[in-house]
Amino acid sequence: MKNSSFRIFIIICGIALISAPLLNAVGCAKKKPPEPVVEKPAVSAEEEARKKAEEEELKRAEEEARLKEAEAKKMFEEEAAKRREEEARKKFEAERLKAAEAARIKAEEDARKRAEEETRLKAEEETRAKVSEEARAGEEARAAAEAGKASHEVVKGESLWKIAKYKDVYENPFMWPLIYKANHDKINDPDLIYPKQVLSIEQNFSSDDKDKAVRHAKTRGEWSLHDGAEKYWEPGYKKK
Repeated sequence: MKNSSFRIFIIICGIALISAPLLNAVGCAKKKPPEPVVEKPAVSAEEEARKKAEEEELKRAEEEARLKEAEAKKMFEEEAAKRREEEARKKFEAERLKAAEAARIKAEEDARKRAEEETRLKAEEETRAKVSEEARAGEEARAAAEAGKASHEVVKGESLWKIAKYKDVYENPFMWPLIYKANHDKINDPDLIYPKQVLSIEQNFSSDDKDKAVRHAKTRGEWSLHDGAEKYWEPGYKKK
């Protein structure tokens, strides 16, 4: 028993002796060799000055870039403000023109309405005047009929000579002084009568009145204005 234990001990020791060198070799293989020490070269004063100058130049360039960026940003903001101001001005001008156009249209519409109202009132006034004139002419015609006189309403282009020539008047143009005598209160000048005038046509006249009228018409002489009604019945009258 003791011999067996001794032999096992001897074997273990032999194995330990054999394994120790192998383990040392493996450990040495795993260790990294130390890095070589590199000495930094000494920096000269000129090199330091050069580096310092480069750093300052870089700082100046960065500062200039920053200032240029700020200036560009400022210019961009100013341009944007100008554009906004121009757009606001254009908008204001457009609104002003729109308001002016609306005011102009309203003024024209008001003027048109006033003109239409004036035209309507004028037409109504003319209608009333026409109705009144027709009524007056009717009254005069009735009064003339009651007094044994006929009447004639003057139309454009007529004269006392032409009216006297009508068949339903005297059928004799030289009898026109009779018409003038009967209407001397309406006619200022025998050579000037106007449309719409209602003239009384004397039916009850004497042969002496007829002769005087014809004689005056034939001996009146040169055409002239304003002979005067009272002169038509003076024998041999001829205006100088």
